[in-house]
Amino acid sequence: MKRSVMAAVLGALLLLSSGCRAGLASSQSDFYAMDTFMTVTAYNQDERLARSTQAEIEQHINALDQLMSRQLVASGTAKLNGAKGAVVTVDPKLYDILETAVYYAGQTDGAYDPTTAPLSDLWQIGTDYAHVPTQEEIDAVRKQVGWENIHLLGNNQVQLTNGAQVDLGGIGKGYAANDAAAICRTAGDTLRVLAQLGGNIIGVGENPKSDTGEWVIGIADPDQPSDYVATVAITEESVVTSGDYERYFEQGGKRYHHIFDPETGYPADKGLRAVTVVDADSAKADALTTALFVMGLERGLEYCTAHEIKAVFITDDRQVIPTDAVRVQYTFMGAQAGYTDGQ
Repeated sequence: MKRSVMAAVLGALLLLSSGCRAGLASSQSDFYAMDTFMTVTAYNQDERLARSTQAEIEQHINALDQLMSRQLVASGTAKLNGAKGAVVTVDPKLYDILETAVYYAGQTDGAYDPTTAPLSDLWQIGTDYAHVPTQEEIDAVRKQVGWENIHLLGNNQVQLTNGAQVDLGGIGKGYAANDAAAICRTAGDTLRVLAQLGGNIIGVGENPKSDTGEWVIGIADPDQPSDYVATVAITEESVVTSGDYERYFEQGGKRYHHIFDPETGYPADKGLRAVTVVDADSAKADALTTALFVMGLERGLEYCTAHEIKAVFITDDRQVIPTDAVRVQYTFMGAQAGYTDGQ
């Protein structure tokens, strides 16, 4: 049985099989948005439809980036962050994204928190100025962190209190993936699309390079992200991965990564290297990968059991542990790399 396997690595996917089903044309776009490299590939018998859908998705993602990026001074998020506690009327789309972020922050008791921007600014991970701050600096900044400081007042009005600053990087690509899927389904049920938005992957329709129609996604080895330690097979779902190998620096022999624990102000240190979540809702999966990473293995597994979450945990002692809900879609591949199947 032939399957195409794609490894979820930084901005790139490895497609191991070749060729499309007869009669299908494809259109592919590679671009940079939301601080990562993205690829959108559309397949259809009508090449013009494939090309126009792929182009529409790219344009839509770039428009979302203009709303969500806090680095762009003209973005809605930057204007909200710069309002110094004043009530701001935001674009309806941004309001909806903020509602989604606040919902999942509440659902995870703040393990996912969209107000960690001050911590990111303090630590500067991913820049030439990355460093370990003093405890006093961390304690001061933590007073600004807390999703409860986002007040959604209705009529697209938002207020940030207590110096809160929003960073939608933990949910934005998932939200964009959901919109990409909606664009595909509106364009027609004969479209097949793979949207690879950094660590967020969504497959719409059947995979034309697979006899089963499944999109088989590889879960990256944190030590060798171009290789994979497991796969998950999906149809009409997304696969989202967060890990300590994406953006980090080392100091004093310790690795400091970009996924912050809001309770401590430090990068989460709960014995995990990566978490992957599989779900039809990519924004949900995006938020949960962060939340489960912050929770750690024991609490994360309990949460997944209670909420029937499809997830795969990779621990720092080289175990790959799937939840019960994902087992039927999961294949362990990490033995040669020294990983243990945690089933």
